[in-house]
Amino acid sequence: MILDKESNLIFDGAMGTMLQKYDLNPGQPPEVLNITRPEIIEEIHRKYIEAGSNIITTNTFGAIETKLKETGYTVEEVVQSAIAIARKAAGNNLVALDVGPTGELVEPLGDLSFEEVYDLYTRQIKAATLTGKVDLVLIETFFDLTEVKAAIKAAKDHSSLPVICTFTFQKQGKTLMGNDVKTVAASLEEYGVDAIGANCSLGPCEMLPIVETMVSSTHLPILVQPNAGLPKLIDNQTVYDVEPEEFARYIKAMANLGVKWFGGCCGTTPEFIRAVKESLSLL
Repeated sequence: MILDKESNLIFDGAMGTMLQKYDLNPGQPPEVLNITRPEIIEEIHRKYIEAGSNIITTNTFGAIETKLKETGYTVEEVVQSAIAIARKAAGNNLVALDVGPTGELVEPLGDLSFEEVYDLYTRQIKAATLTGKVDLVLIETFFDLTEVKAAIKAAKDHSSLPVICTFTFQKQGKTLMGNDVKTVAASLEEYGVDAIGANCSLGPCEMLPIVETMVSSTHLPILVQPNAGLPKLIDNQTVYDVEPEEFARYIKAMANLGVKWFGGCCGTTPEFIRAVKESLSLL
């Protein structure tokens, strides 16, 4: 299978939401489960494939040195284990290396220099490319253009893989750093990514106007991965207020705008992916 820019492609949904269904150590980084409980990660990947996902995202969102240094596992061990699991589950489908933010601010707002951030992502990318089993790099849930520039540069410098980058926006259409959709789109194009998009923070209803602006701001393929609505705390449990059918209706509206690639973020499950596949099949 290839990364087809003209056809509808379905990414997977949330990993964290699915992991909450298992009796696991809540204080343990989920990326460590690639080594300690690989069967669970594989089972989740397979459920998304069965629901209709064409692209599986590795369990490596936080597989970066700053987040793994207290776990006793190296970036290389965690990343390569994650890729092996995803590749086994994906079969003929695509595998995307999931790259998330460092969790720390970059100078001048924080202590990390651009070079330090670049080195962190370089280690993650190199660990992935050594396996030869990744089809693309998904740099997701970013809100800082400086940090994402370092991640993209590392991916471009140390691999020949397609790079997709998605940002997270607030309801008013700006990132936490105050950048609007048009600025983000123009910057990501300048950084040389192969596709752009939006994920997390918002449900599909709130994300729709952001997607409308993004469609008019770029000629690159667009990936949209909303949350399952907005989170609410009920009986000490985080729940989301959008059901799969409603989620899929908004996805169909985005597809009618010209968006081709979809998935889900926080709160989404294989049921959401199945509903998305059914909705897109009716176009």
